[in-house]
Amino acid sequence: MVRGFLIGGTHSGCGKTTVTLGLLRVLRKKGFKVQPFKVGPDYIDTSWHKVVGGKASVNLDLFAMEKDLEGWFLKYALEAELSVVEGVMGLLDGNFSSYRVAKRLGLPVVLVVDTFGLAETIEAIVLGFKVFLEREGLNLYLVLNRVSSEKHLLRLLKALKDFKIVGFLFRKNEISIPSRHLGLFMPEREILEEERFFLLEEEVERNFDLEFLTHLRTNKNFDTSEVPFSNLEIPFSKIAIAYDSAFCFYYTHLLDLLSQKKQLYFFSPLKDRRLPSEAEVIYLGGGYPELYAEALAENETLKKDLRDWVEEGKPLYAECGGLIYLSKKLFYQEKSYPMVGIFPLRVEMKGLHLGYREVFPNLEIGFWKGSPFRGHEFHYTSVEELSEIKKTYLVKDLEGKVWEEGYTYKKAIATYVHLINLIS
Repeated sequence: MVRGFLIGGTHSGCGKTTVTLGLLRVLRKKGFKVQPFKVGPDYIDTSWHKVVGGKASVNLDLFAMEKDLEGWFLKYALEAELSVVEGVMGLLDGNFSSYRVAKRLGLPVVLVVDTFGLAETIEAIVLGFKVFLEREGLNLYLVLNRVSSEKHLLRLLKALKDFKIVGFLFRKNEISIPSRHLGLFMPEREILEEERFFLLEEEVERNFDLEFLTHLRTNKNFDTSEVPFSNLEIPFSKIAIAYDSAFCFYYTHLLDLLSQKKQLYFFSPLKDRRLPSEAEVIYLGGGYPELYAEALAENETLKKDLRDWVEEGKPLYAECGGLIYLSKKLFYQEKSYPMVGIFPLRVEMKGLHLGYREVFPNLEIGFWKGSPFRGHEFHYTSVEELSEIKKTYLVKDLEGKVWEEGYTYKKAIATYVHLINLIS
C-alpha cells in the first residue's frame, strides 16, 4: 500500500497550507522522500510546495482527471516514501471535493481545525466529520490550529479525548502564511523570510506526532498497471516555454509529459531579448503579467520576435496570462501598457471569472492538435475585442452555458482556459 494522507480543512482559511508547508519542511529536513500533491487546479499552493518541500507538486483534479485519477496519483506516489496531499476549501465542499479525492485514493484524512473562539463545542464539530468519514471507510485524525494558550489547549484535548490528535499550532502571526494577490503570494514574486519557515518548522517538530503521520497509508490495493493514460499528441519535437515570474502557471504532470518525448527550451519574456532559435512551437502559460506589465511592455525585441513568429505562420499556444501578453493593450491600475499586439484585444481588470471548462476545438491546428480537453478558468481580467477575431473553440461550463473562444490568428491560439487533461 502507498503511504500518505490528505490534509483537509473544516473550511477555507483554516490553515491547511500552513500545516502542509510545515510538514513538508520538517519531513524534508529529516530526509524523507515526500511527494506533495494539491487537490484541484490551483497553481499557487503547488508552487509553495516545491519551494518548501524541494519537489514539484502535482495537481489531483477530479473533474479533469475523472477516469485516471488513480493513475496520475500512482505515477508520482510510487516514486516517493510518503505522499502529502493538500486539500481545497472545506473537506466536503464542491462536486470535486477533497473528500471525494480521499475516497477514490483511500487516503486517511488529517483534518485541520481552526480552534480560535472554540472550546468544548469543538467536539460536536469534529464528531460530524468522524461519523461521516468512518461511514465511508476513511480514518480521521486532527490538527488543532490557532490554539490560544496552554490552558486553551488543555480544554481542547479534554473535549477531544476520543479523537486522535496528530498535532497542534499555537496562534502566532509570525508562522501564518500572508494573504495573496488573487491567491497566496507566488514564491517567484514574494519570498517569505526564512525566519517564518524556521519558526514554523520548530513548532511542527515540537507539537506533531511525526512518527505516527509517516506511517499512515492508503486502505486501497492499487493495481500498479493503473498508469496515467494520455492521448496528448503534439506534432512538434522542440517546444519553447515562457517561464519566469510573470509566466509561472504550469501543471507538473503536463510538463513531465512533454519532457518525456519532447525537447523543452525555457525562456523569459521579462529578460530574454530573443526566442530560442531551436524552437518549433511557442507555449505561453498563465501567470501574473499585470504585475510585470511595464517590464513586458519595454521588451520590444522579444515582442517583435513573437509577432514575426506568428506572421511567418509558426505555431503558438497561449493560456490566460499568455493571452493577456498577446493582446494589444493592457490596462492595469489606471495605466495603459502596450503588449505584443498579435490579437486586437483590450484587456483590463474587471471582475472574477472562475470555473471548470470543457473545450472543443473545431480546427486541427494549434499546440494540442485540436483535441478536446478539460481545464479551468480563473482570472480577474476581461477582454474587449477591438475588431473581429476568429475563434476556434467551443467552451462549456458546468451549468451548460456554451460560448465561442480560442482566439485564433494564423497558427496562433490564445485562450483563458488552462488545460489540465484531455477528454479520453
